[in-house]
Amino acid sequence: MTDSIFDSHQFLQSLAGDEELAHELLGAFMEDSPERKKALAQALDENDAEKASKLAHSLKGMCGVVRAKPLVDVALLMENSARENDLETTKTHFSEFTVKLDKAHEEMKTFSQG
Repeated sequence: MTDSIFDSHQFLQSLAGDEELAHELLGAFMEDSPERKKALAQALDENDAEKASKLAHSLKGMCGVVRAKPLVDVALLMENSARENDLETTKTHFSEFTVKLDKAHEEMKTFSQG
């Protein structure tokens, strides 16, 4: 699927095929990413660009670990726009990130159940 967010093949490859570790990391990601997304939403509501940039950076790293490149790309855009104190652009990217994160979670659940 070319429009997938989560690259399960690359993810498993990065873990040398360790499916147990893959499921553990995905579980942690699916538990932690909504909390960090919520914290980022709060930082944006409070117009706290510095905090938003740090949270976007953190999300970028998490998304990289699970090989969700489209999320990494949007998180980088959020991080950079927040660092430049352009919160309107950051909020636009955040909306896109939210949609992609939901899709990634669905793909990860499907992978974990398969």
